[in-house]
Amino acid sequence: MRRTILLLASMAMVLVLASGAAFAVLSFASGGFIERVAIARETSATTSSSTSFVDIPGAAVSVFVPSGSSKLIMARYSAESACSGGTGSQYCSVRIVARNSATGAITELQPASGLDFAFDSTGAGRETASSWESHSMDRSNRLGAGSYTIRAQRAVTSSATAFSLDDWSLTVEQSQ
Repeated sequence: MRRTILLLASMAMVLVLASGAAFAVLSFASGGFIERVAIARETSATTSSSTSFVDIPGAAVSVFVPSGSSKLIMARYSAESACSGGTGSQYCSVRIVARNSATGAITELQPASGLDFAFDSTGAGRETASSWESHSMDRSNRLGAGSYTIRAQRAVTSSATAFSLDDWSLTVEQSQ
């Protein structure tokens, strides 16, 4: 009897895993007091239809982590956005990355979701270029020693989709 229950439980687990079910991964980060705050902001609208991530013009802040230490970097991006065009359920994505100035290595701040993060959507084709809305996101990562540029980047899921951003701010906080 015990063997049968174990076998059934094992088979059930295999079926759940094989079904492609998504499992959430919960993570935590903590730091000390805020040592530095830097903000980049813009009031002119720009538009992109790139399906690969490109820098949002001007959305960049430099940070420095001294030798022998690490710092918790917290970044917040907020903007008016309009995501329109394309057919079906398309969306517009934003991510925040840290680029190591010495190596050029890029680290996506957490939770890293790449193009999977919908900052705005076309509303299944119902949104227009005049459908401005306010959206925001927060990301964080602990970075080791070095000089970094924290950048906000954008991409769309279809090249027929236009992603406009206006009146935005990128706020970067650095803590112990």
